[in-house]
Amino acid sequence: MVYNYNMGRADIIRAEESLRDFLINEYRIENQRAKMLGKFNDIVDTNKYRRLTIAFNDESETLYILVQIASYNAIFDVEEGKKVEGGMPVEDTRLIESWISMKNNKEILRSLSKKRNYNEKFIELRPFDND
Repeated sequence: MVYNYNMGRADIIRAEESLRDFLINEYRIENQRAKMLGKFNDIVDTNKYRRLTIAFNDESETLYILVQIASYNAIFDVEEGKKVEGGMPVEDTRLIESWISMKNNKEILRSLSKKRNYNEKFIELRPFDND
């Protein structure tokens, strides 16, 4: 996806960095524990978050975002930091709710929702890509 600088490229980078740091911190201890216990099936593969797509609503005073992770999607209320609709594994839902609930991330999402062009409804976050 080619990003339009008018869309808030700096905010996209901030969102990607915040999401990457959050996910790494959330899974670090859990994955270390699984490795120590030899429970390699319990190690969380963060590759499912390589391309996380968010879409902003156009028709409401409340800021809702649609989050897509792999084949799952759910709608989240940014102000409340809660899932309001959709199907997503409980662990992913909890992580997205926790990430959205952080004040800095709410500000980033608000900023992105205001800067994007009318035709740019979807933003792909790539927290684990090197490009």
